Amino acid sequence: MRTVLIDPPTSHEQIYGDWDLSKVDTYCPPLGLLYIASLVREHGHTPHVLDLTARKWSLAQAVEFVTEIDPGLVGISAKTINIHNAARLAENLKQAGLDCPIVLGGAHITAVPVETLSRFEPFDLGVIGEGELTYLELIRRLQQGDPISDVQGIVRRGDFGEVLVNPRRPPIEDLDQLPLPAWDLLPEFPHGYKHSALETKRLPSASIISSRGCPYSCTFCDNAVFGTRVRHHSAEYTLEMIRHLEKEYGVRDLMILDDNFLLKRDKLNQICDSLVRDGDDLTWYCIGHAKFMTEDRMQKIREAGCWFIELGIESGCDRILKVIKKNTSKMEIAEAVRQARRAGLKVKGNFIFGLPTETKESMEESTQFAIGIGLSHFQQNFLTIWPGCEISAEPEKYGALKGDWESMAHQRITYLPHGLTEADLIAASKSAFRRFYFRPVIIMETLLSLTSARAIKATLTAFVVFLRTIFRRTAHRNQPSMS
Repeated sequence: MRTVLIDPPTSHEQIYGDWDLSKVDTYCPPLGLLYIASLVREHGHTPHVLDLTARKWSLAQAVEFVTEIDPGLVGISAKTINIHNAARLAENLKQAGLDCPIVLGGAHITAVPVETLSRFEPFDLGVIGEGELTYLELIRRLQQGDPISDVQGIVRRGDFGEVLVNPRRPPIEDLDQLPLPAWDLLPEFPHGYKHSALETKRLPSASIISSRGCPYSCTFCDNAVFGTRVRHHSAEYTLEMIRHLEKEYGVRDLMILDDNFLLKRDKLNQICDSLVRDGDDLTWYCIGHAKFMTEDRMQKIREAGCWFIELGIESGCDRILKVIKKNTSKMEIAEAVRQARRAGLKVKGNFIFGLPTETKESMEESTQFAIGIGLSHFQQNFLTIWPGCEISAEPEKYGALKGDWESMAHQRITYLPHGLTEADLIAASKSAFRRFYFRPVIIMETLLSLTSARAIKATLTAFVVFLRTIFRRTAHRNQPSMS
């Protein structure tokens, strides 16, 4: 069967809100769709992957592409920020005469399946949780003319239009059974994917994920798709992915996007030892958690080519860290950053303003903390209450929601904690960015890192965007629609 897997477009504004980051935007391939594509291809079907953000196609171009293929099944993966774009695409496919089922998958429908399928009629059904085995079974049943009503892991409409949620499919225990992601189905890969010059050393660059799930339960995070039990690709499989990207695509720099790549010590050591032993000329980036940024792990990854680590700090206030169930403390975070810097790694700290029980004083405490612990980069977003996260069950307990799904973006204020105004959050944000980046030590570190024309150009562009944003009060614009 022919099938088309689509990653719908996401505008810069939908991602960044009022920050005008269109000139420095970055994005990665849709790895989830690439895993599905590789699996259905292994079983004799013909998948096509359409990444509309990378291709920069209009809605009409996407519809023409899909209808010319005449697939037996279309799958669209969407997050909350692009769910409306996904629905517009599905609606236009229906209007163009596409008569095969259109399936919605991804984080959004997994978090709120009934409400999503009720609101968006163009989707015939949804896949909740991991998509590979469920999507493959849907193809098999449709091809054989068998009923699909009892397929595990789907949400569907009943005989009277009611939305029914089938039992979840058990998670894939052995992730190594999945074939490598089908990067070859992306005409733009790897050169069509823009990566930040501050977070990638060289081109071509690519991204991988070597595990699924996060063992923590932060109240602002939705873990509905993969859950809190972490499942890993083996070190051998991970190394196979890396070697494949190097050999077939000339990849020289890697972004490892696991929620916590440092979690499993034996796997980490095996990967790093292999990279060192083989003399790999590979630079890479990963995401860590403060509890696992130990001296031995930091030294190990640095020796193996890692140069940059990203850390979700969220707040510099211990009270708030407890409220959001971050399972760490300021002391642990500061020590983690110290160990990373001692090993020669750059560290990016991610903060969120507007968390439950936030005050002007706690935002100032976070700013001072960010300045004082030795970070190389500071990133701050506003709290977005994504469907499915713990806070979404009772948001009014700590504040007031503004807008709905289509207005959500990390840099747009969509939630106001009790006692704070939008002006308070904007003022704290701009103050934090100015005070962090306008320090001689950060300016000097940034200048010394500019070792290529690409890095110089990207940094200058980012600096102009930065100045334009923090020195003006931005107005909230309406979301643009797909055209």
